Amino acid sequence: MRTWILFFLLGICTTTVAMGQKAVYIPAYLRDTNTVDGKQFSLDKTYQTENFILIWGSTVGTDPANYVDPDLRFNPKSVLDTMEFIYTRFKSLGFMDDSPGTNLSKYKVVIVIYGTWGPDGAQGFANGGDVDGVIGAFWVHPNGIRDGGVAAHEFAHSMQAQNTIDYRNTHGLGGSWYNAGIFWETHANYMRNLIYPNAVGAWGMDVYHLETWGDWKNTYENYQLLMALAISEGPEMVSRLWRESDSFEYPLQTYKRINGYSQARFNDSLYLYARRMACYDFDLYKLGVNFRNARRNDLMYSLQSIHATYNILRRIPGSTDRYEMPIEQAPEEFAYNIIPLHLNPDSCAAIVKFKGHTEANAHAGWRYGFVAAHPDGTVSRYSPTYHENEAEIHFALEGDENALYLVVMGAPFDQITTTDTNNTWFGYPKHFRFPYELSIKGALPEGFQTPENFRAQLKNDGHVHVNGGGWVQNSANVAASVYVGPHAIVLGNSQISGNVRIDHTAIVRDATISGNVQILDNALVTGGNYAENAIVRGHAYVENVQMKGNALIGMRAVVINYKLSGTVEVGGDVIVYNDQGDCDNGVHYRLTNYYDNKFLECDGRTAEHPDNKDVNNTYNLFTESQMKGKCNCANLPDCNTVSSTQMPLAINQLSIYPNPALETVQVILPENAEIAFPARVQLADLSGRIVRTQVMAQAQEALDLSRLEDGVYTVRLGDYFGRIVKIKN
Repeated sequence: MRTWILFFLLGICTTTVAMGQKAVYIPAYLRDTNTVDGKQFSLDKTYQTENFILIWGSTVGTDPANYVDPDLRFNPKSVLDTMEFIYTRFKSLGFMDDSPGTNLSKYKVVIVIYGTWGPDGAQGFANGGDVDGVIGAFWVHPNGIRDGGVAAHEFAHSMQAQNTIDYRNTHGLGGSWYNAGIFWETHANYMRNLIYPNAVGAWGMDVYHLETWGDWKNTYENYQLLMALAISEGPEMVSRLWRESDSFEYPLQTYKRINGYSQARFNDSLYLYARRMACYDFDLYKLGVNFRNARRNDLMYSLQSIHATYNILRRIPGSTDRYEMPIEQAPEEFAYNIIPLHLNPDSCAAIVKFKGHTEANAHAGWRYGFVAAHPDGTVSRYSPTYHENEAEIHFALEGDENALYLVVMGAPFDQITTTDTNNTWFGYPKHFRFPYELSIKGALPEGFQTPENFRAQLKNDGHVHVNGGGWVQNSANVAASVYVGPHAIVLGNSQISGNVRIDHTAIVRDATISGNVQILDNALVTGGNYAENAIVRGHAYVENVQMKGNALIGMRAVVINYKLSGTVEVGGDVIVYNDQGDCDNGVHYRLTNYYDNKFLECDGRTAEHPDNKDVNNTYNLFTESQMKGKCNCANLPDCNTVSSTQMPLAINQLSIYPNPALETVQVILPENAEIAFPARVQLADLSGRIVRTQVMAQAQEALDLSRLEDGVYTVRLGDYFGRIVKIKN
């Protein structure tokens, strides 16, 4: 039943109207009769419940439930019944605070209906925030309130703004993280999905899981981390990230700080999230079922998901069991790789030697382990979490388990490298990446199983190509002169001729390719025309592009509807999509601005240009002897080969030897280290617990390890770090 309110203007502009326990705040722009919308505002075009006021314009009149246009028709009672349900659920999840004294306890949340104010009035689909710094609000088109999904998302935005009004401003916490728009969106979807779990999607993280968490390319769909925190520590922890962050603090910095975690403990916690992603292991509100269904569907019909969900290693030339994770697919900070391992029929276990390239940057560290799954896709078992820079590990399937994954997460050993000055916006060249190599016995990684079993869901109505043995759909026309490698796939109406080479695990669909073009590595090309000496390689995604000359697209670049020619190189994680754009020169690795849809500068820049300059160092592949494993089926039960975790000497790292150590170890400060002696050295175990403190009188001292149990310890001296492995005599 609608409640009518008398609105008096007594020489001043009344902004609130009392009703029950909460008052109504009318937005200032609607109280301004000089605006298009303000001229239409009247209380007979509103509807109220305990916590909301719904406001619409004159187009739909006073009875919008019976308005003639179905796109603008809506039932105010139905809308606010749904909103009261969402309000109650949000409050139960601990995100909202309407305790006495808050503005949320005083005023009703404002909802304004777009599209009902005439052609010159407010238009849009949906957005949320607040009105006049007083109360949360959102604006939505009638097509956005047919169910609760969009409304829950926008209501989350209004409560994020309310959090600033009632908590952050009150406590003087200052502004939000500079890249907070990303956190706003993913958190709004997180809140929506807890109420409407059918709305979850797998595509976002399956395509962008190599990116630092909070990278703008996955603005809406990286909410799984928040779900993992809600499972492990309760939903209140997610709300605390909003209420207790310092001014402009990265959300993960907040999480680490308010828990008092050491970096090692923090890395362990984040890996609990990363390993869940192998099988979408989220039992909260049965989200996992919906996630797995979404991924299953994407792996059937979405080439981008097929291209990116599982990471493809690169085999070391001349080797049968040695692989590297290519630098373009190496995980960034708290990003991860999922590598399916296909056990050999006669194998006792998958035996993996892991060795990280610590020389890639001063922060290099990892977390990794195995995940086994049941035939229905649910997780069966997790292995222990490993953190050593070099280790040999193994895992065997049991019972009905039929899938095995190796999950590797980038985990900087010393600090979170994303800050308010080194933001996620800066892109691939400015993000630390964590490359590594593997030796694998007893199993083949994804992309190296027999060709007929690789991406088999794509291999319908086709044939094996005569030159190379790759798969070609019958609707495509591929000349015999074209090489299609055994794991490569050509689909759709592709027209391919000349000396083209399509190799490794590349996918081509509906593209016209000629000349000496090469499509290599794990590249995905769909549509477009590629001629002369153009190359697409790495983990690039290319759609409807015109390429010729010596143009090159590589690394993790995404290029859509663009013309490239000459000597232009596009790499990094550049996103280019503009059908009017063309470029024939320069090297472009920097992140382009998604919101502005900018063109490439095409200014002759080189790889050394400041925008392109990589914060990661180049490195050489490990030698055969360095990657040689010790474990085999005969000695497996007793095989424990955790190796040295010594970090390379850098400005913030200690030199430690011998490492592994028995009873004592020498700790040496870098030259010109700014430490006043005597100084206190602390050793902590992997949980962050301080187990030993010793005074260091000079730049080199021996530490006594005799009373410590075998294991890995972090040593800290001021701002300098290192790791020590204590082993038995």
